[in-house]
Amino acid sequence: MNSNKHRQNRIILVGCLAGLMAIGLFLAAVVWAAQGKRADYQGYDLDKPWFDGKPWDWTLDMFNQPSIKPQEVGTIQQFPLDSVPREGVEPEIPMTAMRDGMLLRDLEPLNPVQATDQSVANGKKIYGIYCATCHGLDGMGMTPVTERGMPAMPIAPMLPALTEAHLYNKARYGGPIMPPYGFQTSQKERWDLVNYMKSAKFGK
Repeated sequence: MNSNKHRQNRIILVGCLAGLMAIGLFLAAVVWAAQGKRADYQGYDLDKPWFDGKPWDWTLDMFNQPSIKPQEVGTIQQFPLDSVPREGVEPEIPMTAMRDGMLLRDLEPLNPVQATDQSVANGKKIYGIYCATCHGLDGMGMTPVTERGMPAMPIAPMLPALTEAHLYNKARYGGPIMPPYGFQTSQKERWDLVNYMKSAKFGK
């Protein structure tokens, strides 16, 4: 009888000690993490990882993943040193650059993509992703976004007068209110978008 009681007491004591050790280890880990965590850590910048400066694999979860945040200008692509993009480097066109009394962004670059059915169809898809939210599928700007106070021009009546270069650069650089989509789209996607907006299929 006494033997069983002593055995039960030993089991309870060992269990309590194990529980206390587990709690102690957990608290020590929390303190270690809190001391090493950067004050400016935002949960997604892999260039500023947690703790001792090492990008621990177990921190790369769905919250701490490389991504471009909404309306953020930038790229998550890390190109090898001295590498050259396959599409080449697209030169910047200053907003105020002029030629023969016209804005250079209305003249360059020239459209290198043929307006095939495939290009127009892809441009329609790109328009639906990036443009229709504000400008509307028909280009008239009557959308829930504009109804809530965000101005977006009705672009459909203006399309015949706008050059392909103007539309391309508007998609690339944005405008006073419109955000730029140069980092979210490729050169080919932007020209497909232009081909769609200049086609008879626009808004249909």
